[in-house]
Amino acid sequence: MDHVLGHQLILVASAAAIFALSFITGLPAGPSSPDKEATAVLVVAPRADTSRSQAYAPANPVPRDRETLILGIQRQLKRLSCYDGAVDGKWTPQLRAAIKVFADQVNAKLPVDRPDYILLRLAEAHEGRVCGAVRPKTSPSSSPSLVREGRVPAGGGYR
Repeated sequence: MDHVLGHQLILVASAAAIFALSFITGLPAGPSSPDKEATAVLVVAPRADTSRSQAYAPANPVPRDRETLILGIQRQLKRLSCYDGAVDGKWTPQLRAAIKVFADQVNAKLPVDRPDYILLRLAEAHEGRVCGAVRPKTSPSSSPSLVREGRVPAGGGYR
């Protein structure tokens, strides 16, 4: 038998087998009539806690003048415990330092050289206490438990 003729016979036999199997199983199925189609309707109820799932929407428009913008920033930073100065609409070094602390706490890079409405919106979007009082880090030598356990000499330092 010729090699080419053998390959052709294998292809014809394969095609006949595929045709017979598809005829027996009914695959591929032709288009079904609209009477037999199933229609599914999905009804989704609103969530009970919709106040948390809604996106932040600012209540006030962006202030157009500098003093009102600074007042808004001061109020928000005071609410977040990042600023304890006067709410007077003045751009002071204390306010710039508070903005820097706030930006560090929320992991944001914000300009501190001038008032920015993005800073105001970011501060408005945060809830609760962001900054607060920072406790100083204690050194291992000042920990009474380490002294008691004998890990640190009572004199207060490593030798």
